[in-house]
Amino acid sequence: MNYVIEIRNETQEETPVKAVTGGGNSVGGETSEGAAKGEQFAKSMVKRLVSVSTVVHTVDQIFSHQHSVISLQTGAQEYGQRANFGYQKTSSFIKSVAMGAVAGSIVPGIGTAVGAVIGAATNLGGQVMNYFFTQDVISKQKSLEDISRRMNMSRATVSGRRYSNITEF
Repeated sequence: MNYVIEIRNETQEETPVKAVTGGGNSVGGETSEGAAKGEQFAKSMVKRLVSVSTVVHTVDQIFSHQHSVISLQTGAQEYGQRANFGYQKTSSFIKSVAMGAVAGSIVPGIGTAVGAVIGAATNLGGQVMNYFFTQDVISKQKSLEDISRRMNMSRATVSGRRYSNITEF
């Protein structure tokens, strides 16, 4: 099954970006030429972010649906869960790298690569933190379970010790 995603601007209209501060065509004392460059830059960044975000969301929906029906198609629920888990981790990483690259493209030249590396590092850092937080929760649950087990054992004994012969009661 192949999917093709095509984005078109059928109207061919450009939406002007107004200056944020100042009056007329100037922004904070800039000339109208500087304001025009700022408007052009803002337009290009908004277009990049919106188009990348839209494509990423659409592709994510398609793949998420495909992974959600694996257990229905194969009958192997555990396999479907593993595939879905792997997809979530991989797609999260790819989205971070893509958005970092788009944000880094502000700086011409090496900015895209630097943004992608920062996005990857941020995602991996988040995954490591998530791992350690999950491990902490599991340790606390285990500790509480041990306490509960010891309390149940002390309630089941007479004078704090266990009897192997039930007839002594």
